[in-house]
Amino acid sequence: MANDDLPAGLMPDYRRQIPPELMAYRGNLISHELVRPGVIRHLAAGGTAILTVRIILPPNGLLSATTLRQLARWIRTYARTGRRTSRQGFEFVGVRPELLDTFLAELAAAGFPAGGTGNSLHQIKCCTSFVHCQNAAVDAPSIAKVLADSLYREFFCQELPAPLKISVTGCPNQCGGGVEADIGISGYFATVPQVDDTALLAANIDFGHLLSGCPVGAIRPRQVAGGTTVVINANRCIRCTSCIQVAPEGIKPGPERYVSIAVGGHGGNSRRGPEMAAVVFTRVPATAVGYGAIIARVQRIIAAWRSGGKPGERLHTFVERVGWPAFFKATGANPVADIVDNHFPVISLRQDLHLRY
Repeated sequence: MANDDLPAGLMPDYRRQIPPELMAYRGNLISHELVRPGVIRHLAAGGTAILTVRIILPPNGLLSATTLRQLARWIRTYARTGRRTSRQGFEFVGVRPELLDTFLAELAAAGFPAGGTGNSLHQIKCCTSFVHCQNAAVDAPSIAKVLADSLYREFFCQELPAPLKISVTGCPNQCGGGVEADIGISGYFATVPQVDDTALLAANIDFGHLLSGCPVGAIRPRQVAGGTTVVINANRCIRCTSCIQVAPEGIKPGPERYVSIAVGGHGGNSRRGPEMAAVVFTRVPATAVGYGAIIARVQRIIAAWRSGGKPGERLHTFVERVGWPAFFKATGANPVADIVDNHFPVISLRQDLHLRY
């Protein structure tokens, strides 16, 4: 491969992060196979192979400098390079076969076990929420941590009908990808943002920016004694917090906060292409520290799929085959009004995939 096949630019060249012995495989890999949980062998056209070890990271991939240095040490000792996965896990690429067992033992002892591959639970993806986001309704990393602890065995068991991907997002803006996972947990505000007329008037907000920033046109100006403020239409508001970002001094999140649990999202190449998940549980309390109401419902969904799913059948295909009534009965879910054929009702969907409740 020529060294000048990419245009010059400001973005760092990814090829400089890959050693020559791995670059030689570029374009030559023909298949891959799962050796054991967390270990993947990539086969090349010439009969050679490279090993990849995938480990589970803390929710949202939040890593300290100490952990980053440890990952770098493992790369130097056991592998050729490393990569962050799209689901916020981490892979060591080009692991030396003769050191594999030693490496896996050291990873497990350090609390970074290899797993999350094949027909198992993959890394639970989530947004940052309260860590550094002002829009969160619930704390997604905490929910992801507790949920991963309760489902820990599923990362390694290889006993599920197909891969299972769970995503947790702290608010309807969906930074955690709740609408695209087999099981999606989305935090939301059950009440519309609250407008403080006095504080909003004193803040001298750009009302043009505020009104145009609402994606569903739920905000309208309102005249009061001291000037112009706004009113929010509760029937249109999707609780996305866009207005709060523009006017944090005068608009605050509503007090009631819950999560919804959806099933059936996927981004793969099924016969219909990618699809979004459909809500099956609404107004689920997100009560720290145990989050028992969330965990119980997720476990029921997995149990129904495990017992009734066919080999290789993803969750969305399973629900489609058995039908929504049977799935609701098996999981104890309450049918959400207007769900038809694995889709959200039209009024519940924004064109940019944010959700409305």
